[in-house]
Amino acid sequence: MLVAPAVAAGEGAVARLLEAVEAHGPATEGVTAEALGRCGTDLLCAARRIVAGGDGRARLQRRDHPDTDTIRWVTTRASLGGHTQASDGRTVVALERFGRKVEWELRAALADLQLGQGLVLDLRDNRGGDFGRMLRVAALFTGALPDALYLVDGSGRRPVAIPGNGTPVAARALTVLVGPETASSGEILAALLRRYAGAELAGRRTVGKDYLLRVVAIDQNWRLLLPAERVEVPGETLAGGLVPDRPLPAGGTTP
Repeated sequence: MLVAPAVAAGEGAVARLLEAVEAHGPATEGVTAEALGRCGTDLLCAARRIVAGGDGRARLQRRDHPDTDTIRWVTTRASLGGHTQASDGRTVVALERFGRKVEWELRAALADLQLGQGLVLDLRDNRGGDFGRMLRVAALFTGALPDALYLVDGSGRRPVAIPGNGTPVAARALTVLVGPETASSGEILAALLRRYAGAELAGRRTVGKDYLLRVVAIDQNWRLLLPAERVEVPGETLAGGLVPDRPLPAGGTTP
């Protein structure tokens, strides 16, 4: 997800919200100024009409209070779900979300673990999140890479780099677990690790959400998620879901 500027309430707020919607093209083309005009200056009313008039990808989301992703003095939920040791000696780390401290948490955890037999990164419960944080997690395994992926919208195709953030983690073999709950930035991370870190994907097909969401703050309780750029990872197909290299054994939790 990408955070867009909040729309200021008051006179002209609904018109400004419509401009933000129109910037994202076909996904919201059923939304008209006439329909939103009936809301007056009520942004939440306008946001509900945008969701109803779109193609099903825009949605309203209630914000948690306090918002632990943006208020720095509140404890952020941990990004890691813990780690275990597989029977063959490999370390299994569950990455469940891209929280505010995800890069630090993951690097610290991996520094304390023995990765000589290989690492299994479990993304089966990762439903995505902040796009920039996801790229920093990818960098832990790939190092800095220019033009690693592309964002595509009506104005063209823009390259995006994986940023450098120190020496990449050294693991003899990297396996990434995916499944039908792996979505959005979670499946983009899986695609990047297969493409650039030599990871093997194991499990089941992912959700297939190949676009980013722009997050627009409506008020202190609600935010509007608008479909934005489509994501392309060279050599990978995100639309329809990532297809793993092999399934998990029947009844197994690790390959």
